[in-house]
Amino acid sequence: MSDIKIITFGCRLNTFESELIRQKAENANLKNTIIFNTCAVTKEAERQAKQQIHKIIKENPNSKIIITGCSAQNSWESLQTEENIFAILGNKEKLIQKYYDKLATLKKGKKPYVFVGNILKFPPEMIEIKAKEELFEFPGKTKAFVQIQQGCNNRCSYCIVPLVRGKNQSFSEQSILNQCKAFLKKGYKEIILTGVDISAYGSDTKNKSLFGLVKKILDTFPTLQRLRLSSLDPAKSYDQILGLIKQDRRLMPHFHLSIQSGDDKVLSDMRRRHNSDDIITLCKKIRKISKNIAIGADVIVGFPGETNKEFETTYKLIKKCKITHLHVFPYSIRQGTLASKMENQIPMEVKKQRALKLRLLGEKLKLKFIKRQKGKKTTILVENKNQGYTENYIFCKIEGKTLPNNSIVNAKITKVNKQGETIAKIID
Repeated sequence: MSDIKIITFGCRLNTFESELIRQKAENANLKNTIIFNTCAVTKEAERQAKQQIHKIIKENPNSKIIITGCSAQNSWESLQTEENIFAILGNKEKLIQKYYDKLATLKKGKKPYVFVGNILKFPPEMIEIKAKEELFEFPGKTKAFVQIQQGCNNRCSYCIVPLVRGKNQSFSEQSILNQCKAFLKKGYKEIILTGVDISAYGSDTKNKSLFGLVKKILDTFPTLQRLRLSSLDPAKSYDQILGLIKQDRRLMPHFHLSIQSGDDKVLSDMRRRHNSDDIITLCKKIRKISKNIAIGADVIVGFPGETNKEFETTYKLIKKCKITHLHVFPYSIRQGTLASKMENQIPMEVKKQRALKLRLLGEKLKLKFIKRQKGKKTTILVENKNQGYTENYIFCKIEGKTLPNNSIVNAKITKVNKQGETIAKIID
């Protein structure tokens, strides 16, 4: 049994990288070690991580505690004053074997060992997966995450991610295909393409694109049953990908858009590269393919200077676009960003009220969407105890005999209750 425990916060990319970290820590033969792979997208994310770290330290006083990830990159100076932390690794260093090898030779000291470099000056090295390389698994998960790029070149005024992740860099197509091949060999039925900004894939190499990569994966692996995309930037065109969804059912009918606001003034202040018309147009194009496609979105409320009228504009846009899976975040001040210095910061109570109002709308829209699925045929990837997700990302319970995890079954949605709990029945 491994002597390494990984605790992951944040995005799907962190989930992918946590398994790389586990692999490197095990290669170094680290003993009695707990590694926190943290998130820094909001103050709350950092607070939750610190709370969990303190709890684990109390419960495991003799363990070696290593902090890495975005919060470690962003807040290493404050973390190094914490007691009983063994080491802090930056976002570049956490993916390099030599740091784990070095830590395996060191004993716990009064202060943590700190290996955090300037990620803007020295971005992470791109990991190239070789054809016959033995890849990790994702414990307890039926979906495999494949990283296609790293970093971000955009400078949205609220966002700390480029400061802790570095510039956009695309993995080579061959490395991505090697990842896919390795995970398919391990029996995964669904692959999710992930990264910091997957819409930017290929923009640094000039001869590749996200569409080209998606098509290449589908063409190369006829046995792959499901391919799903993570968050997309509405500033880009997805006409070719939409066309591909019509041609190949293995590309899942599920889009998640990083819209952040539905008001043009707020979007401009955020330094986003799209406007409200871009969002509406993209959602119309998606719905034209099929009204059954799920559309998710990330939205920030309470951005500095956001008026009640501007918030209501966002509310109306979400309603008009019929967003089915809504993620709402109260704006969080991140030191080092332009927005942190803006005037007219919105009181927390107002941000909470707006977030609640938008979440309630999101729940109504999702319930309405789910209810429309009753009687429809679909496939479900069984995850645990006869439960799993449909192609358009609806969580279902499956009636009848016990099904093996990681199997895909043909089903028909037979019941949807008032809370949106969905029951499906297996069909031939």
